[in-house]
Amino acid sequence: MYGSIVNNLKRVIFGISPIIILVLILSLIFKIDGSTIIRFLSSSILVIIGSTLFTTGAEISLNVIGERMSRILIKKKNLFLILLVCLFLGTFITMLEPEFLTISAEASAIPMPILLFSVSLGIGICLMLAIYRILKKINFKYILISGYLLIFLILMLSEFEIIPFAFDMASVTTGAISAPFILALGVGFASKSRSKDAKNSEFGILSICSIGPILMVLLLGFFFKPNVVYDSDPILKRLDFLETLWMNFYQVFFSLSLLVIVFFIFRHFVKKKNKKEFRKIMTGLVMVLIGITLFLTGGDVGFFKIGYMLGTHLGEINHILILIIGGIFGYFISKIEPSLKVLINYVNDVTNGGIKDKFLEFCLCLGVSLSVILSLFRVLNGYSVMIFLIPMYFLAILFAFFTPNNFLAIAFDASGVVAGSMTSSFLLPLLIGVATNTSFDYLQEAFGVMSLVSIIPVIIIEIVGLIYSVEEKVMDTNLLDDSIIEYR
Repeated sequence: MYGSIVNNLKRVIFGISPIIILVLILSLIFKIDGSTIIRFLSSSILVIIGSTLFTTGAEISLNVIGERMSRILIKKKNLFLILLVCLFLGTFITMLEPEFLTISAEASAIPMPILLFSVSLGIGICLMLAIYRILKKINFKYILISGYLLIFLILMLSEFEIIPFAFDMASVTTGAISAPFILALGVGFASKSRSKDAKNSEFGILSICSIGPILMVLLLGFFFKPNVVYDSDPILKRLDFLETLWMNFYQVFFSLSLLVIVFFIFRHFVKKKNKKEFRKIMTGLVMVLIGITLFLTGGDVGFFKIGYMLGTHLGEINHILILIIGGIFGYFISKIEPSLKVLINYVNDVTNGGIKDKFLEFCLCLGVSLSVILSLFRVLNGYSVMIFLIPMYFLAILFAFFTPNNFLAIAFDASGVVAGSMTSSFLLPLLIGVATNTSFDYLQEAFGVMSLVSIIPVIIIEIVGLIYSVEEKVMDTNLLDDSIIEYR
């Protein structure tokens, strides 16, 4: 465990250092007050410690719990029970996801209980569908393409204002707590599958789960007049450390408590109970609890305000410089997303190193960087997010027909983890700050950054998959030609 903590600590420090350096340089240039800078540096320490503890703890607790529970369910050989448990877990874990609770407050016209339950139920239904796909060996592409075709059909009938919010919801519902557990659940079911394509089934579960929130919010738009509140004032109010710490601890504690209760119930059906593994899991859960609480608190207290203040100043300088700075922030901020490391570890294990973790991380971070650049360009010029969002999704679905299944599933799974806590804690207020300096009434469009962050990395991974498949075919052709020559 010590070695894992050290490795994760090095990774987080390496990822956050460029952000700290750039923020300090810009703070000196724009003469940001000292108290805000000190708060940011203190929050950075919390983010470093929190991300390190969370990533290490998730590896020995959330991942193990998900895999163990799936294997116990498979042994029961009761499809109805498996699907019912998945529906329950997907619904109630999402309902307690801290990031989900934060952004849900934006939709003032939709009653909070209805929004929370409906979107969480959407995740639960889609998780049930994703597990059913694995067990019945249904091609991932069929589910994915059908789901997004249904989304586009409903889009044609929906009010414009609710659409960016619907896509934003998809990026936050599979957050720091639920994403590692859902990934592990999928790996557990796929590993017990007798299918020859089991390796390809282990990914794609987050992708299918992300369809549910979009559909649910769009459907709610038919029953409630869309009125999404986008206001920069709450950003400046997230300054009380103890209050924020307690709020995050409370939310994370209840989210993890549900998992612990369910895990205890499942453990009851295990004949040979491994006490050493159980103690290790509980230690990991404590690390997750402390880690994600510190991580979220650091983002809320320090990153929110300085992101917003830097954005207000950046909006006054040369637009090319804004895009460059935003791209740098986007690239490095995604490197410290806790769930990103969890996904990369899974990809590395499942593919036996076939997809290099460094390369995958580079592609995803590059996608986030391009997303921020595009978002800033859009805000500075007053373009609607839908001008970019809909073509991007169409392009992603088009590429899906030609991208190999393993790359496609990984690509869409990545969309659920790159638009996480740090996106909403730093990049979002940065864009809001920039938007306040434009003469256009597009403050609300700054919130579309999470939608773009969740789709552009998908397209990049799909392109990599397409290139890989073409090269593989060329290699097979060359090998065939060589064998013909040798035969002659």
